[in-house]
Amino acid sequence: MKRYFPLLLSAFAAAFAVSCSSAHNPILSNAAATFEKPPSLLGTEWLLTDLPGTTVILNSQASFAVLGNGRASGNASCNRFTGAIAIDGNTIKFGPIASTRMACGDEVLNAQEAQFLKFLSAANHFEMRDPFLLLFAQGYDQPLHFSRIPPNTFD
Repeated sequence: MKRYFPLLLSAFAAAFAVSCSSAHNPILSNAAATFEKPPSLLGTEWLLTDLPGTTVILNSQASFAVLGNGRASGNASCNRFTGAIAIDGNTIKFGPIASTRMACGDEVLNAQEAQFLKFLSAANHFEMRDPFLLLFAQGYDQPLHFSRIPPNTFD
């Protein structure tokens, strides 16, 4: 037994040393987490759920999608729109937006569409608060709220 005691003690010391390695160091783990990238919006589509100051018209399906090549498109409430989009970290900027000019025939829907497009043009940053996307804009006290539209599984 005395012969195995130094061997057993060495094995215990080695196991202890491995368990204290830097991989388990909470300071290093937290530092690595600090440098994580914000979530990507590329290839996602978002449905408007809250428009500050008014109730969203549910059947309007106001939404936007972030496409490749710096483009966005969506439904403004009555008309479709497309335009440039630039995302860098949590900053977001919609470029000039072009939209169709269909007559909606509903003044409330027209007002929602105008407010939605005006907000997108002023957007400057976003936050992901799972499962919502909050879009903030210069000159607005509250953000737009969006919920994610699941990807089409039939493609």
